[in-house]
Amino acid sequence: MFDIVIRGASIVDGSGRKAFPADIGIQGDGIADIGDLSAAQSGRFIEAKGLVASPGFIDMHTHSDLPLLVNPKAESKIRQGVTTEVIGNCGSSPAPLDEAQRQEAMSGSRAYAGIVSWKWSSFADYLAELRGQGTALNVFPLVGHGRLRAGAMGYEGRPAKAPELAAMKAALVQSMEEGACGFSTGLIYPPGFFSTTPELVELARVAAEQGGLYFSHIRGEGTTLLAALEEAIEIGKRARIPVQVAHFKVTGNRNWWKQGLTIALVEKARAEGVDISADVYPYIAGSTSLKTVLPSWMHEGGTSELLKRLADAETRERARQEIARQGLYTDVSYEQIVIASCPRRPEWEGRSVAQIAEERGKGRFDTLVDMLLEAEADISSVHFSMSEENMRLVLRQPWIMIGSDGSSLAPYGELGKGKNHPRNYGTFPRVLGRYVREEGILSLEEAIRHMAALPAQKLGLKDRGELAKGKKADIVLFNPDTVIDRATFTDPYQYPEGIEYVLVNGEVVIERGEHTGVLPGRILSRG
Repeated sequence: MFDIVIRGASIVDGSGRKAFPADIGIQGDGIADIGDLSAAQSGRFIEAKGLVASPGFIDMHTHSDLPLLVNPKAESKIRQGVTTEVIGNCGSSPAPLDEAQRQEAMSGSRAYAGIVSWKWSSFADYLAELRGQGTALNVFPLVGHGRLRAGAMGYEGRPAKAPELAAMKAALVQSMEEGACGFSTGLIYPPGFFSTTPELVELARVAAEQGGLYFSHIRGEGTTLLAALEEAIEIGKRARIPVQVAHFKVTGNRNWWKQGLTIALVEKARAEGVDISADVYPYIAGSTSLKTVLPSWMHEGGTSELLKRLADAETRERARQEIARQGLYTDVSYEQIVIASCPRRPEWEGRSVAQIAEERGKGRFDTLVDMLLEAEADISSVHFSMSEENMRLVLRQPWIMIGSDGSSLAPYGELGKGKNHPRNYGTFPRVLGRYVREEGILSLEEAIRHMAALPAQKLGLKDRGELAKGKKADIVLFNPDTVIDRATFTDPYQYPEGIEYVLVNGEVVIERGEHTGVLPGRILSRG
C-alpha cells in the first residue's frame, strides 16, 4: 500500500540514463518502488501521462536566507521545480550575528524591516527560526566568510591579525557544529575583498576538518578573472576541500575571450585531483548591489563610512579619477547598469544609470554617487555584461551545475516589489525550455543531471538527486513540450509554464501548477 502512486510518467532519473516509462510508488517521505505499479493500491494516484518525472532541482546558489523568513512558501522557486536551495552564499549568511554587526546587516536589508525579527545571534538561532516556521523546500545552509570577518574585525581594510583569524576559526567551527555545511566567500564584496589568500586557506582547512565545502564568488569576473579563479583552485588544493565556484562567467565584452581559458584551468585542476566544480545561471545579465561598482577602498568601515566618503568632495574626486582610468569595478558601463530595486526611490527601477544621468543633466559618475547617497546605498542593480555564446559553452561542461543567484520571491507583498532579475522565477524552466527543447544545447537527460544528480553528489546528499528506490521523494512532474520561463527583465514576476507537480519529502507542494500551502521542507546536512 502506497501513500501516492505517480502513474504513466516518462522517468528521467538523474543518472544520465535515457528516459523510460514507469510508475513511482511513494511511502512517507521516500520512493518505495519504481516500475509497473498498475496493480498497486494507494491512498492517492497522480496521472502523469505525457509528463516527465525527474528528481527535484537543486539550486546551488541562492540568497533566500531572509526571503524564506518573509514567505516560507518559496513561491518563485518551488514553482520552478526547485526542491532544495543552497543558502548563505557570497560570504553573506545572516548568522552568526553580534550586536555590533546587527545594524550593519539590517541596513543592507531595509526591505525586510519590521518583517524579519533579526533576533538571532548564533547560527543555531537562525536555523531554529527558519525551522520553526517551516519552508516549502529544503535548505542546505552555508556560513558566510563576510559575516565571520565582520564579527572578528569589522570592516577593517587590512589582513587579519592572529587573534582575529583565531576568532573567525572558532566562529566557523561553532557555526558548522550548529548546522552550517561549509563556508562561502564573496570576494568582490566588503569585507571579503579585504581578505588574503592565506586567511582563506586557513579557514578552508578548518571547514575541511569539519567535513564541509568551500563556495566562492571569486575575487573578480572580468579583468582579474584568471587570477581569481587560480586563487580558488589554490585554496582547494592547499586546504584539501571541495570547491564550488559561483556564476561561472566572464563580465565585460573586452574580457569575453577568457572563457575558454577558465574552462581549461578547471579541467587542469580536476585532472590534478582538486574537487572543483561551478554553477551558472542561463542569462547574460547579473544582479548585485549598485555600490559594488565602486573601488574596494571606499567600502572600508562599512556602509556608514562609504556614505561619508561619497559625500566628501576630495574622496569623490579620487574615485572619479580612478574609475576614469580603470573603469567601474565590475567591468560594466553606465548604460549596462539597470536599477532593479530601490525602496527609497522606486521610480528609478527599470532604468539605467545612464538614462537617469541624462534626465538629471549631470555626469554619469556624479549621478551614480548622488543616487547612492539619496538611497543610503540601498540599491540593487542588473548588469548586462555577459556573452550568450560563452554561457552556452559553459552549460555544456560536465562539471557545471545550475545556480540561480536568486531568491524565493513572490509576486505579492514585500517580495513582489522592484524590478528584480527574472532568474528568481525562470532559471530552471529556461534551461529545460530554451536550451534543451528549442536549442538542443543539452539533452533532457544531461540537463536533469546538471540540475539534480550532480549537485546532490557535490553536496553529499546521498538520498536525493536521483529517482530511485530508497531516495527521498523530491520529485518534479513537468510537460517537456511546454515548459518555459515567462519572467522577463521588464516583467519579472511571472511564474513559468509547464511545471505541473512538485513533491518535497513525499508531500505535494505544487498541484496542477498551484501551491497547496504545505511546508514539508527540511534543513539538510552532508552525508
